[in-house]
Formats: sequence, C-alpha cells, structure tokens
Amino acid sequence: MNTLSINNIKKSYGKVDVLKGINIDIEAGQFLILVGPSGCGKSTLLNMIAGLETVTSGSIHIGDRDITKLPPKDRDIAMVFQSYALYPNMTVAQNISFGMEIRKIDKAERKATLDRVAGMLQIEPLLNRKPSQLSGGQRQRVAMGRALARDPSLFLFDEPLSNLDAKLRVEMRTEIKQLHQRMGTTIVYVTHDQIEAMTLGDRIAVMKDGEVQQFGSPREIYDNPANMFVAGFMGSPSMNFIPSKVVNESGKLGVRIEGGAGEFVLPLGSAEERLQSRVGSEIVLGLRPEQITQRVNEKMNGDNTRVATCLVDVIEPTGPDTLVFVRMNDRKVVCRVEPESAVDAGNNMELMIDVSKAVFFDSESGARI
Repeated sequence: MNTLSINNIKKSYGKVDVLKGINIDIEAGQFLILVGPSGCGKSTLLNMIAGLETVTSGSIHIGDRDITKLPPKDRDIAMVFQSYALYPNMTVAQNISFGMEIRKIDKAERKATLDRVAGMLQIEPLLNRKPSQLSGGQRQRVAMGRALARDPSLFLFDEPLSNLDAKLRVEMRTEIKQLHQRMGTTIVYVTHDQIEAMTLGDRIAVMKDGEVQQFGSPREIYDNPANMFVAGFMGSPSMNFIPSKVVNESGKLGVRIEGGAGEFVLPLGSAEERLQSRVGSEIVLGLRPEQITQRVNEKMNGDNTRVATCLVDVIEPTGPDTLVFVRMNDRKVVCRVEPESAVDAGNNMELMIDVSKAVFFDSESGARI
C-alpha cells in the first residue's frame, strides 16, 4: 500500500487550462473518488497519474517516489478502463496472465496468481471463454482480474461501471467495495455518478472546470458542502435551493417562505450568528429532501423544526419513500415522505421542515455562508 500526493498539478493544451492547480493527498489504502460533470478534468488527472498524459507543471508522488516524469511501465500502476480493453483473441485466463508473461514471471507463480484472482472475483468457470462469450459484468470482472494480477502500488479505475445496466452497476459497486475492504489497496476511481462516489469512496474530490471544489469524506461533503455546485451535485434527489430573505421577527432571525398555501418563517438554526449582518438581504436556503417530510410529533424540536402547509404539485412513489413536489418562494422543492403520509396532487399537506442541517449560500457567488 502507498500514499498518493498530487501537488499543484496543472495541465494546459495551448492557451486552454484544463487543470488549474490540483492538490490532493490520500493515505495508504484509501479509496479516492474523482467526481464531477463531463469535461471537468477528472479523467485527464487520472491519465496524468497513469502517465498517459504529460504534466504541464506540478508533481505526483506515490509513496516516496516522484513519478511525474516516469513512463507508465515504471509507475507500478494498474488501470481498469471503461471499455474493458480485453484482447478478443485470448481466453479469460490468457487475458489475466498476459501481463505476467510479459514480465517473465515463472509459470507456477502465474498459475497461483491466476487461481487467486479468479477465486477472488468468482470467475473460475469463465477462464476458458473468450471475451465475446461474456456479459458486460463478466468482462468487467476480467478487466479487474487483469489489474489485480499485477499487485501494483496503486489501482486506477476510469468509469468502469458506466457501460453496465442499472442493476449490474449496483452489484459491481458492491463487489468493488468488498474487494477494497479485503485487499486494503490504494485506489483512485473516476466517475460522474455521485451515488458511486458516496457509496465507494473514503475521500471524494468534487471537480468542476479543472478545479477541486471540495475535498473530504462523503459525509463531510454531503452535510457541509462548500458551495452550491457541490451541494447540488452530491445527493439524489439533489439539494433544494430556495431564494429567501433574512428577516428579524420579534428579535429572532429567520427566512420568509411562501409555500403556496400561506407564508411562514423558518428559523436559521446554528447559522443565526453568521447571518446577523444579512438581515434584509437575499440569500439561498439549502435543504435536502429528507429534511422536509411529513409531520412527526415526537421529532418536533422548537428550535430547529417548523410545520408548514404547502400545496402539492406532483407526487412520485419510489417504493420505500414518496417524493412530494411543492413550491416555496416560487421554486420547485422536493420532499421525501413516507408513502402512507403523501396526499394527492392539488391538495395541501402539512410538512415538517428540519433546519438543523440547513445550509445557506451567497445568492451571487454561490459560496457557503
């Protein structure tokens, strides 16, 4: 296992700056997720770690080795690609063993490694098949097996599940997580899927336009987003953003909300002190869907909860929950409620709003207040 240190990495193509000074450090054995929308630079950064792209400036260290200018073959890295990149004329066993043959590892050790990897990934019955005879999930297991046979310092995954159907993605996600727990290897994993990021990563770097917007644990990024981009990108359904004005009601600060069936004021919770200077100003209130739910009397807390009546526009049953769509301050707001509590569209519903984890943003810059 090895640490990974990315120090002020920049990448330019002519006058176009693709990466604008990336700094990331992870400990040995950690699972790092690079997540962000298409074009944010995450795959470019992964390719620079792999040595497939040159570095314009900055440095990359694996453990105590500076690998910035090393060719890919000398970096002791294994990579799993989105396209699987299997040799179509070779069997599964040959695909997994090929790299070991090139490195002139003796036959007995190759066989032992093949057996170990095949057992780990439960692909023993597939060893004599060609890639064309495999499903997408099986091909991805073989691609992972080829990487595992290397026993490298660092594993790189480039959107490995994006070609799979939804059910198989969930299954493979679990397998990758279990694999990491068993092996304890250091992994860098690129995805645009925020659910993959939240479920797999020890540390997440949320990227946009060649910059890291926030770096932290999944819980830190979900509960304490640095700005509106991070708050809106992480979470499904995404965070509700409600333009609001800070008001002073009888000496207590709050934000005024029009809910379609009347007006109410929400308290600011722990943010009251930070918003003292914003009375009369427009800000953006951020609430996760699970913070707006049906009324539960035993969960009522005078300091952090309010009950408000809102007009329901749409309901979407999802099985364990029902998503209820209302409007607050003329913005669509999604609430997560228990199925039996939901009312039909066109009716008013009592909603309990918990502001204990509400976040507030500057309406112009989008930065967290």
